[in-house]
Amino acid sequence: MNEFWEKVEKVNRKLIPYAIVVLLGVIIYELFFHVEDHTINLVVEILDGIVIGIFVIDLIFLAIKSKSTKFFFRHYWLDLLAIFPFTLFFNTINRIYRLLVVSERLAVGQALVHEGLEARKGLSAFARGEKLAAESTKLVGEGTRFVRFARFFRIGVRLLRVITKSGILPKLYTYFKSKHQKKTNTKKKVPPRQLKPKKK
Repeated sequence: MNEFWEKVEKVNRKLIPYAIVVLLGVIIYELFFHVEDHTINLVVEILDGIVIGIFVIDLIFLAIKSKSTKFFFRHYWLDLLAIFPFTLFFNTINRIYRLLVVSERLAVGQALVHEGLEARKGLSAFARGEKLAAESTKLVGEGTRFVRFARFFRIGVRLLRVITKSGILPKLYTYFKSKHQKKTNTKKKVPPRQLKPKKK
C-alpha cells in the first residue's frame, strides 16, 4: 500500500475511539434530550455523519486487507450493517408520510368548503366537518408513532456501531467459547474398558 494511505489508515485508527465517544454522546442526546432547535439537530446529524465516515474509511481498509470477499463478508457483515444509512431511508419514508398527511388535510379542507357551500343547514355541515377533522387528527397521531419508531431504530443502529467498533463482540465470543471449551474439557472422562486377554 502507498505510504500516504498507510498514514491515512493510522490517523483513522486513532480517530476511532474518539468517534465512539462522540457516537455515545449522540445516542445519549437522542435518548434523553428532546430539543426542537434545528441548529442543534443539524450539528448532531453532522457529527453522526462524520462518525459514519470514519467507520466507512476503516471498513474500506479492512476490505483491502482481507484475504477474500467471502472472508470479508463473513467477518465484517455486522460492520456493514452498522454503517448502512438507515436514517436516509426513514427520513424518506417520513417525508412521504408527511406529504400524504398534508394531502389528506387538503382533502378534508376541500370537503369542508364543499359541504359549507352545498349544505342547506350549516349545522349538519359543521358536524360532518368535525368528523373529517377528527379523522385527520387520528392520521397525524399515527405519524408521530412512526417518528418515534424511526428515532429508536436510529438509536439501535448507532448502538450497533458502538458495539462493532469497540471490539466488544469478538471479546464476548472468545470469552464464551473458552467457557464452553472448559466445560467440555472438565467433564469426567470414563476410562476405556480394559480388554481381557483371550482364553486359548
